[in-house]
Amino acid sequence: MKHHPVAHFFGAVLLAATLLPGSPAIAQDKAAPAPTQAVRDERALTVLKGMSDTLAKAQTLIFKARTRIPFAMPSGQQISLFGTSRVVMQRPDKLFVETRGDLFPHDLYFDGKTVTALAAETRHYAQQAVAANTVEALIETKHTASDTLAPFVDLLVGDPYARLTQDLASALLVGQSTIDGVHTEHLAFTGSGVDWEMWIGSKDKLPRLIIVHYRSGDRQPTFTVALSDWKLGAAIPPRTFSPALPKGAQKVDFKAAGVSPSR
Repeated sequence: MKHHPVAHFFGAVLLAATLLPGSPAIAQDKAAPAPTQAVRDERALTVLKGMSDTLAKAQTLIFKARTRIPFAMPSGQQISLFGTSRVVMQRPDKLFVETRGDLFPHDLYFDGKTVTALAAETRHYAQQAVAANTVEALIETKHTASDTLAPFVDLLVGDPYARLTQDLASALLVGQSTIDGVHTEHLAFTGSGVDWEMWIGSKDKLPRLIIVHYRSGDRQPTFTVALSDWKLGAAIPPRTFSPALPKGAQKVDFKAAGVSPSR
């Protein structure tokens, strides 16, 4: 699949501007009712809380996210786009996200003062100072586009459990499963207009797979993200969070406008 170079860059700007949305990636649709027979399985909540505590106590997080996102063509036909992201975070104020694949290839940097989106291949970048001085404050900043472009943001806050259980209607421990060779606990949750599942490592308490299904509203019908290559507490070189702009790179403004993939 080939992308037009301009689509590459403006998609990167879009993703950078919407990577850290003001609402949870697994967000609730207030217009749609929750299931009438809600079950609140405390075992599922205990496993989810264990995952949240494991991530929250780590000073640094490194992981990979493989994402499948449905995309509506102008004709209305649904296609699937695949992307891979490498996420590096150092609490409280450092973040680097490298995104490749069918989605819009770019690198995003946050150093506690400035957000930079760099499309090195096309030598374009967007950069702006932000009032947020922590990763969590940046995540809480409101942006205006599809948060399914970065479904892992709920894992980067100080208390993922609180964020994930906002307006939760039901919780269920489905059972055990093996994901990429890792024994996991399969959890299922519902909220207003959304059903979502998470597979969490039984031993390491790390999330391995997330699937979200929206029952109504303007969101895409479903997205899937597989999480792997976890490293918690690893030393990270400071240069990781500082962009190296290519010679002759052209600066443009951040924009919140979608770009269809170009064949």
